[in-house]
Amino acid sequence: MKHFSPSRGLRAAGLLAVAAAALTACGGGTKTESSATSSGAPETSNAPVEVTEPPTPPGTTLALGERAVIHYDDGIDKGILALTVTAIEVGDQAGFERDFGEDAKTTTPYYLRYTLENLAGTDLGGKNGPKLAGLLADGTTTGVFITGDLEPGCTTRLSPADFNKPGAKYENCQLDAASTGDPVVAVKYSGGDYHDKPIIWRKPGS
Repeated sequence: MKHFSPSRGLRAAGLLAVAAAALTACGGGTKTESSATSSGAPETSNAPVEVTEPPTPPGTTLALGERAVIHYDDGIDKGILALTVTAIEVGDQAGFERDFGEDAKTTTPYYLRYTLENLAGTDLGGKNGPKLAGLLADGTTTGVFITGDLEPGCTTRLSPADFNKPGAKYENCQLDAASTGDPVVAVKYSGGDYHDKPIIWRKPGS
């Protein structure tokens, strides 16, 4: 069910509640000529690897398109991810008003687009992404509470099943909104170690 509440001071809703998924065990056995697949391609391992790149320090400010290295921990699985906010886009106003009703007429939808890369290779398929929040020019959140997507422009999805090896990537989108005339100019991530000092991505010139 979609929900909209233009209550000032509320942080934009995280549409991304953590989901549980079991770790996938790597296959064992001795590798021989006969262990190749029927197509002749050798078997590969999805075992996690050591990540030498340090996590991004709390309070870091980045430009759109620059990545942050963050630790992932949902209480079941742990991993190391590269999070890159790639775009802040004004959304479909007509569709927004259609889906969210009268209150949406005084607000503007924004699409917060990002990519995630699995650096360590932990099996993180079927997970929700990080919670993001749009920021206004004064550095505050939008004060608009939203649950739901705006199809087809911005649909939040779980990580794919093959998000289980080093270098695996996928793109995602989170819907946010702000009062008309008060644009979103930045995005913050304040999960985990970044609660007090979030990582912030800013649009050029903001």
